[in-house]
Amino acid sequence: MRKSIDTAEGEQRKMYIGIVSTLVFAILMATFIIYFYESEPNLKGQILHQRGEALEDAAITSHWQWQAEGRPQRIILVHYNSDGKETDRSPVAMNLAGWPEVNASSEGCQRVWQMLLHQPMEVDGFRVRGEFYDESQGEGRADNSYCRFSLSSGDYFDYAIFRGDVIYDDE
Repeated sequence: MRKSIDTAEGEQRKMYIGIVSTLVFAILMATFIIYFYESEPNLKGQILHQRGEALEDAAITSHWQWQAEGRPQRIILVHYNSDGKETDRSPVAMNLAGWPEVNASSEGCQRVWQMLLHQPMEVDGFRVRGEFYDESQGEGRADNSYCRFSLSSGDYFDYAIFRGDVIYDDE
């Protein structure tokens, strides 16, 4: 009888050790997963940031070209590859302040991306959304309008339509 009690206690002890071992292993695995997930670089966010810099550069180039050409309604923006060779030319409609024209709509934001970057609205295979925002709040001022270019992961940048600059989500 005592032998069966000792055997039952031994089995119970083995079961507790197995449960504790499994819990410790699960906690360690969860810790490693969280650590490696958080330390992984946000490549899509970095690429979107680079596209924001390129968009701002193209807007500034357009502005100065508009000034140099005598403030026409439209300019031709020349696109170059990393080797400095011309890849394409695209017409860019300019507003009265000398910045690329953006219609007050999300389609207008998508069009300005195409005019200035001459690239598909995607980052690493993920679609970039372009949305128009009017922050004038009934003040009758259009200079607060901007386009927000964002990824579903939450990364974004704002393009200030009447200033030609880009504001990033981490600023």
